[in-house]
Amino acid sequence: MIKCISRLAVFGWLFFGALQAFSQTDRLSEFDWTNVDPSSGQESDFVVLVSGEKLFGEILRNFDKASYDEIQFQAGGEIKSFVPADLKGFGLDNGQLFFSRILPGETAQSFVQILVSGSLELSERRGSLFLDDGKTYQKLDSYEKKIDRDGQTVRKLYKPYIFILKTALSGECAVLLYPKVDRLTLNRDNIIRLLEDYYICQEAEYRVHVEKVPQVKISPTAGVGISHFSLGSAEKREGRNDQFSNNLAYQGFLGVRFHDLRAIPRLSIDVRVGYSMFNTTVLSSSEGPQIVWTSSEEMEETAFYIPVSFNYSVVKNQQSELYLGISGGLWIQEVTTSGGIVDLTNISTGDTRLYEGEIVEVFDSNFIPGLKVGYTLALSSKMRLLMELEANTQKEYYLFDVLQNKSRYSRNRLSFQVGLEF
Repeated sequence: MIKCISRLAVFGWLFFGALQAFSQTDRLSEFDWTNVDPSSGQESDFVVLVSGEKLFGEILRNFDKASYDEIQFQAGGEIKSFVPADLKGFGLDNGQLFFSRILPGETAQSFVQILVSGSLELSERRGSLFLDDGKTYQKLDSYEKKIDRDGQTVRKLYKPYIFILKTALSGECAVLLYPKVDRLTLNRDNIIRLLEDYYICQEAEYRVHVEKVPQVKISPTAGVGISHFSLGSAEKREGRNDQFSNNLAYQGFLGVRFHDLRAIPRLSIDVRVGYSMFNTTVLSSSEGPQIVWTSSEEMEETAFYIPVSFNYSVVKNQQSELYLGISGGLWIQEVTTSGGIVDLTNISTGDTRLYEGEIVEVFDSNFIPGLKVGYTLALSSKMRLLMELEANTQKEYYLFDVLQNKSRYSRNRLSFQVGLEF
């Protein structure tokens, strides 16, 4: 009898010990996870070693990421590298918090971001969500599966995360939230709001660790620049030549940049309103067997340019950023011409005649695509220097008509801009 009781006691100790190990939960209350450095009173990055020792310093990073495999920690002029096995976790000055955990189905530790802490803890790793109820640590998941229905193969969406959430919630508050759980779409913000509703209903303590990390950062931009316009893709008669006396235009812009998207931090979007001024003279000439003519007409063009560009950062860190982008926008121009004159000479007789009239016709080119490369450099914590090189083509933009001798051109635009991002 005594031997039987002893075996039961050992089995119970192993079972509950294994259950606790599977949970892997370093509950937030067991450690000091505040990011305020007591020596300065300022929010700061920090690490918590396996021993429990907490060190304040700076975690070197290009931008605020949602996942890390290794961190570089600088403190006291020394830089150390840490992997998940070296730490209990770390925190950033913006409130983001990461624990070292063994994810379900894996054997090695990973850095997981803690989204919500409390009796139920929500974490994330590379877009996957995990819920820790103090007993189990499970992945919140959904998937599609092909099934046979009335002789036809259809896809059915399975939502095991609903069962996990309903099992984790408890008490009257859980019953009140069940209808919301049934309708819940699996994404990070929805689960965070559900847990907040649950904690508020229970009047329980909790903390959301991503409040200071916006979905996207928005920065005003402004700048000035120059453009070089050239003629391209010509349809013209043999011997016909056309060119600008001046190829340079002046421009400025105001805009907004959407950047550091939480889901895709290397993607940024620019929305701008630009203004361009281009003054030049169109010079044309043609030489035939009997007739030689030259012509000129002054042209003034002002335009509003409203582009949207999608950029990808090839290099991105706290000091500088190099990005490539594709753009498309509206070009709304107003063109005035004056002083159109044609000088026509008959080679055999030597007679010269002058004709006055309009030569240049500009067509609407409302949508213009483009490519660009840009670079930003940090001037301060709230201001960056912006430099961009952009290339556009405006198809079938010009018609030059001289005495029924017509030529058609697209226009190429190469633009360099310098500005500030605030």
